[in-house]
Amino acid sequence: MTSTEDRPGNADETPAQRWRRTVRVSADGGGFAYRAGELIIDAAAKEALANAVDGNLGDIVELDDGLLLAVGVTDELGVAETLRAEGFSAHPNHLLFAANVVQAHPTLWAHPTLWAHPTLWAHPTLWPHPTLWPHPSAPGAAGGGCSCCCEGGASAPRGCGPTAPVAQPSVPVQSSVDLTRSEPALLRKGKGPGGTISVVVLDTGLDQAVAAAGNAQISIRNQELWGPTKPGEFTDHVDHPDDDNNRWLDPVAGHGTFIAGLVARLAPATDDTVGKVLESTGEGNDADLAFRINRLADTGAPDILVLSCSCYTDDDLEPPALTKAVARIQAKGTLVVAAAGNEATCRVSWPSALPGVIAVGALGPDGPAPFTNYGSWVTACAPGVDIVSRFFDGVDVHDDGDPATADFRGWAKWSGTSFSAPIVAAAIAREAALYGISIADAVQRVVLDPRLFRIPGLGTVVNLH
Repeated sequence: MTSTEDRPGNADETPAQRWRRTVRVSADGGGFAYRAGELIIDAAAKEALANAVDGNLGDIVELDDGLLLAVGVTDELGVAETLRAEGFSAHPNHLLFAANVVQAHPTLWAHPTLWAHPTLWAHPTLWPHPTLWPHPSAPGAAGGGCSCCCEGGASAPRGCGPTAPVAQPSVPVQSSVDLTRSEPALLRKGKGPGGTISVVVLDTGLDQAVAAAGNAQISIRNQELWGPTKPGEFTDHVDHPDDDNNRWLDPVAGHGTFIAGLVARLAPATDDTVGKVLESTGEGNDADLAFRINRLADTGAPDILVLSCSCYTDDDLEPPALTKAVARIQAKGTLVVAAAGNEATCRVSWPSALPGVIAVGALGPDGPAPFTNYGSWVTACAPGVDIVSRFFDGVDVHDDGDPATADFRGWAKWSGTSFSAPIVAAAIAREAALYGISIADAVQRVVLDPRLFRIPGLGTVVNLH
């Protein structure tokens, strides 16, 4: 067994180097992305794992809920298949990606840099043709909405959607965020008491300047351990515009800041804290996200947890660590609201399709957004095209060194289910605060009441901005 200090990667590794070292894609099981050389297994499978790798074990890290993270596993997918054939639970450490358009989940769109920048793909309405991008809003879809090849049933469907390409995805290099004018009128101040509903956003962190100059109800979480894939490493939760210092705005920089700004202005009676679980290139993973959710459950579960990231998995099975962590924090009374994803597929994405999670799809001004995922597992939908929120101030898309000519002045617009999810979370929080009711009762009023308007495959319409 090697020590954690011997693991590949170090503090001097660039985001691009980290991506190339850790991100892998498989076309098996419908297609999914995972961290190279890592498996999440039941503790009972440890001996079987040692036999499967002829005793050549790397690190074994204890996770919560009786799970282990095995690091340095050669042929990790083959080993996982061997262990499952012996009756054990064994899965790769699946990667999740920020659900903004078009951070393009690499298991479906193999080259994220081709789906990245508004100068190439300025608006989702440029992808309209149903023979190329078969979308639920196309004529002939059931009820004028969304239909899926495997609808119905008590649990999330399996085996829907396209098979992924095998090609290794290139490192994302540009952001899909777009410029917009300042809109201070959107900063509506509530008249009731603030801080009555606690909301946590686990994402790319928070820009400190936005927290200080914007709304006092938004704060950065205290420093904490990143997770089992980075043993002993802490995060300060700061959302940095240019983490790799290449003078370009990072692919998902500002994502967490943007989301927190949406929750704060739509639900003024919330106390919003923001943590960092996604890398500057947009990816997180099952083990680390589960670790952080479990720490939330241990130290003070919030009323609402917003997760604007998603993953596809081997044979569409639930990611093991994240599944247990979400169930654990739900048992503490937390409502989890998650983005459904942006690949225009009915294939289930996680954690949004987990039991009890409010899975959120995206709307445009004229109906379902062309990129939104859909299906029987999607609970609600909200605006997700050209959404406006707070962003970095004095930051360029490409830094020219002159703050006076900065592209972004505290505001931006962005598209994706990433931003539909916090809108639904805010609507629920606002209902609970306004009427002094529980989060569960607010969910019933805002999302689950059978008299509310629904779009087939996208659930209840929550129309706020």
